[in-house]
Amino acid sequence: MASSQKLTPQATTTAMMIQFWQHGYAQTTVDELITVGQLSRSQFYRNYRSKAVALRRSLQAYETILDDQLTQLIQRNQAMGTPLTALLADCLLMPFQSDRWPAGCLMVNLMAELGDQDELIANQTQAIYANLQTRLVGLLSPHASDLAVSVATVAASLMQVRTGLQVLAKQHPSGAQLKQQAMASVDLIVRGQ
Repeated sequence: MASSQKLTPQATTTAMMIQFWQHGYAQTTVDELITVGQLSRSQFYRNYRSKAVALRRSLQAYETILDDQLTQLIQRNQAMGTPLTALLADCLLMPFQSDRWPAGCLMVNLMAELGDQDELIANQTQAIYANLQTRLVGLLSPHASDLAVSVATVAASLMQVRTGLQVLAKQHPSGAQLKQQAMASVDLIVRGQ
């Protein structure tokens, strides 16, 4: 009989996050979360209480991963002397392009699927977006006085992407449509069109 090694709590949450990410909230069952998290049913309910709580914890894990990846990207690009506009583009397109992200941007996926049906998830997703905006503003602030007009315009436009995606999500498009719109919006803004 092979011995199975249990996942750490962090690895369990990450496995659940990937399950939600790849299959969506509605298509993910508690049984699938139990399986990928290597938990018994009683452990799942003791630690997570419900699928919605597992999703909220998964979003917390997503925010941590996103923040870590963003920090590494910024440090790498700054060390290479990447121009500010290219750095902004890399930061914004990262969740859609990296092999590490299984299905685009989890926040965009959730907005498309859940829209305004779950206030806690909506608030948590907005808080993550606000933190990302703060990071981008932090990148721009030291250069505010000498930013080229094009960079300033890009930065201001990027701040509107969040609002536009949230409005679009309330129209209940498919996840693929919302992801496509997010990538197209960022690409158009960065190209200055």
